[in-house]
Amino acid sequence: MQWPRSRLYLRMAVHIGAALAAFIALGAAALATIAAFELRGYVETRHSTLGREAARVLVSGGRPALENWLRTDADIPEDVSIYILDRNSKDILGRKLPDLYQNFVQTSVVGADNDETANFRAVRLAPELIGPDNESYFFLVLPKGITIWGSPATALGLITAALLVVASVAWLIASGVGRPIGELQRAVSELAAGHTDARVPASIAGRRDELGVLAANFNAMANQLDGLIASREQLMREMSHELRSPLTRLQTAIVLASEHNKLDPSEQERIDMEIRRMNQAIGEMLHYSSLDTRVTMQRRLLRVGKLLRRLAEVEELEASDHGCTINVDKESNLAVVGDRELLRRGFENILRNAIRFAPSGSSIDITARRKGKFIVVEISDRGPGVPTADLEHIFEPYTRSTDTSDRSVGTGLGLAIVKRVFERHAGEVIASLRDGGGLTIRVKIPAAELT
Repeated sequence: MQWPRSRLYLRMAVHIGAALAAFIALGAAALATIAAFELRGYVETRHSTLGREAARVLVSGGRPALENWLRTDADIPEDVSIYILDRNSKDILGRKLPDLYQNFVQTSVVGADNDETANFRAVRLAPELIGPDNESYFFLVLPKGITIWGSPATALGLITAALLVVASVAWLIASGVGRPIGELQRAVSELAAGHTDARVPASIAGRRDELGVLAANFNAMANQLDGLIASREQLMREMSHELRSPLTRLQTAIVLASEHNKLDPSEQERIDMEIRRMNQAIGEMLHYSSLDTRVTMQRRLLRVGKLLRRLAEVEELEASDHGCTINVDKESNLAVVGDRELLRRGFENILRNAIRFAPSGSSIDITARRKGKFIVVEISDRGPGVPTADLEHIFEPYTRSTDTSDRSVGTGLGLAIVKRVFERHAGEVIASLRDGGGLTIRVKIPAAELT
């Protein structure tokens, strides 16, 4: 059989072996201490002069005097019982021996040797008293608080020793195994939530067992991932700069060409629109890539109703151009803690998307309600909606519905930015089909507790 060479296995084996050794040592010490305390009266009585005094009483007055002495005159300690037994193992006062001692008395006290003529006498565990009529009695001392099976105190001592050992080993295992696993789990959860700076502490990653190797590998992976994200952001910034510079020069050239009447007005308008779309796409792409944990959010207390009302007023002009209206229905005192600009941008993208697809003569309804510990904001339109199969994917980058006829507008990043913005605020965003036609975007974010 091949023994495992795991350092973690050896650590656990050492802990368990030490626990067994500690339990044996503590148990033995507890038994010795408790037994010495509880048997103190028994030992003192065994070594006292009570037995000899009983023998003198028996010689001088026979069994009646011995019975009277045992009943009234004997100075017996409180923690022991004294029985004086005849040859039939019966107490001279008629008291019954405890059941646990019946066999012990018959085999080791009274019946140890019934052959008086033999030249071998077995050792009796109680002194023998000889009366004037040559009748034998046995002076038996029994402890009250302890039996041959122990006592409640010894059981309590063993249980206490076991609990101390178990608690110590549990603490060792928790600190040596449980805490590292907990730290590793925390770091993995933070990394999964987008915190690329999550690391396992060096005190754990520096261990030489499997948990230490795993923690070190996790930190190396997180470092590499952090570097890749940083490189991506740098690439996006440089690419946006490289793309916007020629676009700016192109726009300037178009203006100059129009001034010299070298461009038809309709062609100039078409070119300007395409340039604006390219600028918008570059801006959206850069904004989307920057929405990760390395961007510091300016968190402050915000009134959701005020933010939505202001946003509706700003977008009212665009809505009127599409022939639709915006209605806001909100509860009072709705507040969150978050970044004002990011939240404004998230709600703005949802509202503009609704305006884009809202038919003329329809209304876009915005509702805000407090539900438990969350604030739920719904923005609903009467547009064409999306197929049910596309509902889960519309928040993915560059995803457009397969049933959308208007493919010439948008960058494909608006709703992806929405999802990332509200996830940064510990919230969620869900799309659903509206009863009677249209689409509803539901945002759920934690509410601020106002005291």
